[in-house]
Amino acid sequence: MSVRYTLRMQFGMHLDPTVIEREVLELCRRAQADEVLFFVFAEEQNDGHDSLDRIAQWLAWYRPIKQALEREGIAVSLNPWHTILHCDRHRRLKPDQPWQTMVDWRGQAAQAVVCPLDPGWRSYIRAAFVQYAAERFRVVWVDDDIRLHNHAPLDWGGCFCPLHVAQFNRQAGTNATREEIVHACLAPGEPHPWRSVWFDMWDATQTALVAEWRDIVEAAGSRLGLMSSDLQTHAAEGRRWPAWHAAMARQFPFTHRPSFCSYIEDPPRFFPYYLGQSQMNRMVQPPEVESDPELENVPYGHWNKSYRCLLSQMVMAQVFGADRQCVSLYDFMGNLPSDDAARAAFLGDVKPCLAWLGEEFPATLRAVGIGTPWHEDMGRRSHVPEGRQWQELEVATRGWDLWLCALGRSFQKRPHERVNALSGDMAWTFTDDELKAWLKQGLLLDGPAALILAERGFGEWIGLQNARLITQAEVLYAMEESVDAEFGLRAGARISVNLSKFCQRLLQGELLNGTREISRLLNPTHQRVGHGAYVFENHLGGRVGVVPWSAIWTGAPMEEHMTVQRHAQLEDVLRWLDHGRTCGHVAGGPWLVPQFFTDGSLWRGIIWNIGGDAVREMRVHPPEGMGAIRRAVHCDGQGNRRTAAVRDNVLTFEAPVHQWEAVTVAP
Repeated sequence: MSVRYTLRMQFGMHLDPTVIEREVLELCRRAQADEVLFFVFAEEQNDGHDSLDRIAQWLAWYRPIKQALEREGIAVSLNPWHTILHCDRHRRLKPDQPWQTMVDWRGQAAQAVVCPLDPGWRSYIRAAFVQYAAERFRVVWVDDDIRLHNHAPLDWGGCFCPLHVAQFNRQAGTNATREEIVHACLAPGEPHPWRSVWFDMWDATQTALVAEWRDIVEAAGSRLGLMSSDLQTHAAEGRRWPAWHAAMARQFPFTHRPSFCSYIEDPPRFFPYYLGQSQMNRMVQPPEVESDPELENVPYGHWNKSYRCLLSQMVMAQVFGADRQCVSLYDFMGNLPSDDAARAAFLGDVKPCLAWLGEEFPATLRAVGIGTPWHEDMGRRSHVPEGRQWQELEVATRGWDLWLCALGRSFQKRPHERVNALSGDMAWTFTDDELKAWLKQGLLLDGPAALILAERGFGEWIGLQNARLITQAEVLYAMEESVDAEFGLRAGARISVNLSKFCQRLLQGELLNGTREISRLLNPTHQRVGHGAYVFENHLGGRVGVVPWSAIWTGAPMEEHMTVQRHAQLEDVLRWLDHGRTCGHVAGGPWLVPQFFTDGSLWRGIIWNIGGDAVREMRVHPPEGMGAIRRAVHCDGQGNRRTAAVRDNVLTFEAPVHQWEAVTVAP
């Protein structure tokens, strides 16, 4: 089958291995599992960095279970839960572990998370990988603690310890203190040259480590695998992915376990985040990669995440070209799989549908839609105002993703040849030539991005001068009113800009000749207090649409504040930007989220209903080049497939499409 399951779990030496062997074998048969990924010293069974003796005991305990699984044709991988350790969680280094711990940018030291430059720890972890390799697992995984961010209780993470400061000074030929390095890296305006030097030093430290581990593991005939976190945040530590690919794999293809979804069942507004993360993961994966996306679920059961929601995420993983799906449905405490037999039944029941999707959506396909571009150097190029914090080097690129999905629009995390959308600090992270190219096409900007482009000297290209951001304390705005019937539901339609975070600061400026103001700001007594959204065609023929509010997603309630009136306004702006064409969208109800794909010849599309209302009919507007829709298949929440009726790109369903279900389309 074109889908393979890897089940992630941990047992422990307090259990009878014969019982666990029987339980896991039965689980794999019922779930149609292809592989088991065993953790050691993870989560609830972690008390810091385990001794080499205790690691040997863990491995010896698992050995007969591994051998029994392999006799059944089931592959077995190993996931040591830590290298430097995820976070302290009140753990401490043991008396015989006198290692340098990680230090954050403010100078706070961890108690158990270690600095990856410490020579004593490096010797220990090297010896640990020798033990792991000797067991000849299919993959020995490096968990995503081999990163610099998210090491609680540190502020953002590290490491800014004396070892790293000394390494930086050797590399840069300087004699700077931690405080001076941090000050330079966070200096306002154009990034200080030290930021790139610091990022390069960080990245070289980590890739040298994993290359050592790769050589140990591959020499024994196994492959080294990498679990990764949010790529936006990895960009704030300067990670350059080609160097990681080379460091992780020499004899074997790069084996990647990317995170893309939450541990819990999130509200619909989080779904675009998963789509964006899935796209970004494919962007950093070379063609020969083994892609094994991780499907998180903690606590482990359908009180926490419904099977319908989990299936929607498994569908997403499959249409983005998963080789194996790493499913977290079993805990790390040693509870028996038979405690909840429904989990295995669910996996077995939905596997045929996922296998069919794997055939329909080969890994060569790439997403098609309005560009909301991301690249790995954003953390190196971003600007920070005076007094900012390290985590603000992370550039948010998913703001427009949320709005576009709410509009039923497909998007892509690389530039599109006709229409792109920028929000906030994204506007600092592209070159002048890149921005000029997009300004000659169609470009959608939120208020903060427009302000940045004006500061960069592109004011005449976007129809704006003397730009600034205002607050309600300065101007008591409360409503945005449509004044142009061609760009909205009707003239006089009103939208609130009173409450949510997206409108805490609004763009204002002097609109140049030729701009077309399509809405205005009103105060509570209905008086005009400023311009709202506008469109502009510049002297090179490029079209620009600017909204005054911020599209940046912070996860706050009411974040996108989509209404019938806002929907109509943005639909008309996007249609105008693309000269009446489309990059792919769908209509028929709120929160119908499409994603179209092509490899240049083959075209496919998928539409998820992530709203609470069932849908009986959808109209698909295929992207240019795809052609009319000829075939549509409804994949329901139980893994069943039903062919839908298709006429003139309108899909009609035998049974309603409920929340978390998907519909595939093909020309």
